[in-house]
Amino acid sequence: MAALADRYFQRISPFLKAGLEIAPESKDGNAARKVEREGKEILKKIRERDFVVVLDEGGGETDSLSFARWLSEMLDGTDGRIVFVIGGAFGLSGEVRDRANHLLSLSKMTMPHELCRVFLLEQVYRACTILRGVDYHH
Repeated sequence: MAALADRYFQRISPFLKAGLEIAPESKDGNAARKVEREGKEILKKIRERDFVVVLDEGGGETDSLSFARWLSEMLDGTDGRIVFVIGGAFGLSGEVRDRANHLLSLSKMTMPHELCRVFLLEQVYRACTILRGVDYHH
């Protein structure tokens, strides 16, 4: 799945400046401590002016066209970066959720974070092609 995520990430680069950073997974065997440690690492990488989008099954769902319009508005109206946060295997800490400016759900179903990354990157690429009129979205 990492190769597929990399492919979409490369496809995004001609459209917008993007970075992909994956917080190191905590090796702690205790799920609660793992989530807490991973959360602290995520928060270290978020700047004050960033607009933080946390992927969460309780967040709002959208279709691809609406997501493209929303992304365009965020790109035009945000002083900082747009940061998408995907939780690890055990989810996200309360501190990370509290930092969110927006909650987004890709699906009500639970999926592995690696698959979520591919899904999100594909949708960002799709949004870029919609906004630029590139023939990709059907």
